[in-house]
Amino acid sequence: MIELKTNPDYLDQLAADHILDGRDATGGDLKAAALDHKNLQEYAERLERNVQQLSAEISEKSRVLGNAETAMEQMQDAIIAVVGGAIDARIRHHLELNRVDDLRDELDALAERVETLEGSDANSDDIREEVREMIRDGEIVVNIDYC
Repeated sequence: MIELKTNPDYLDQLAADHILDGRDATGGDLKAAALDHKNLQEYAERLERNVQQLSAEISEKSRVLGNAETAMEQMQDAIIAVVGGAIDARIRHHLELNRVDDLRDELDALAERVETLEGSDANSDDIREEVREMIRDGEIVVNIDYC
């Protein structure tokens, strides 16, 4: 707040004294100065109230904006998580489909080898030996679940 050094009431009193002493022009100037002083003081008080009100509104809007920014960040994180999860699921599904196709191809190749052996003049010992080689080479994997 602007601090004024003069008192408008004192200026009014000086104006009245000068007018009584016959110095009407000086008294009129002092009266006008007193009125200007009062008007400036009221204007400064209104400005101060407006500044305080605007400051409070800005603080409130900043708080709301901060909350909105936090909410937006949380929404973005949630969207990223959902979209990322959906993409991960689609990629996993695609990889699983590809893996199933690869396994089918491997099983078909093994079945073809066994059928070739069965269709030939090979005896059961030859077939067993071929299957043992497939197991040793990792072409056939046997898992046993024991409960």
